[in-house]
Amino acid sequence: MIYGLIAALGWGGADFGAAVGGRRIGSFAMLVIAQTFSAAMCGVILIASGKGFGGVGSVLGLLAVNGFVTASAYALHYRALELGPIVVVSPIGATYAVVGVGLAVAILGERPGLPALAGALVTVAGVMLCSTDLGKLRRGTHGMPPGLWWAIGAAVCFGAGAFTLGWAAQKIGWQQGLFASRVSQMLFIAPFIVRRRGGLQAVTAAGVWIALLVGTADLVGVVAYSAGSEAGFLSIVLAASAVFPAIAVALSVAFIRERPVANQYVGVAVVAVGMVLLGLA
Repeated sequence: MIYGLIAALGWGGADFGAAVGGRRIGSFAMLVIAQTFSAAMCGVILIASGKGFGGVGSVLGLLAVNGFVTASAYALHYRALELGPIVVVSPIGATYAVVGVGLAVAILGERPGLPALAGALVTVAGVMLCSTDLGKLRRGTHGMPPGLWWAIGAAVCFGAGAFTLGWAAQKIGWQQGLFASRVSQMLFIAPFIVRRRGGLQAVTAAGVWIALLVGTADLVGVVAYSAGSEAGFLSIVLAASAVFPAIAVALSVAFIRERPVANQYVGVAVVAVGMVLLGLA
């Protein structure tokens, strides 16, 4: 659970930064800079670990799937954050954990027990409450809110990506699995970089720094998640990491001076209950 919470801190910070920076330099530039930096640092981590590439060949198919769904997830998510309000995008993003936990139970046969499953569901429900202003959501979703379908697609892809990354970490170790996953992801992104390289020419220095901070925060998230997946149940780490939208909202409150509403305070309490259930599990 601790690994999942650290992952949530990283991903929550990355979400906030991507929302701010993506509106300055565009979601595509944010994707390329942040993920290229993250991939390079994963290579540094692997070299520092001294573990080499042993076992990577045994999970190439799994890593290919991971690279495709993860590249799609980041592209869709950054676009959703560029187009739509965090109040819509973040709660939808939290549902990735439901997808990942479902895959862990169905494919890996994980049986985390009733308290853990209840904790996972309660946590996700609490995150959706504390990252949403229900009043604004009702007013803003009579029509089709900007970024909605991008966010839904990202949540599904992130769930599949988190599951395949965690599975690879369990099979060959988190350092090798994480680096190979990032390389696979960048291979899928590379053709779009070549095709849309003109979109990177107008990026400002401030935009680059924001993107590098986003990449650093994302790196904290994926390292903690991968290490936690190798150490224990995927389903538990996934559920705990789903708290990340609440982190993004907290940063919005701190730096953009947004004021929490009543349902967000309720959501915090619900998340606390979910965390207790996961801890007991």
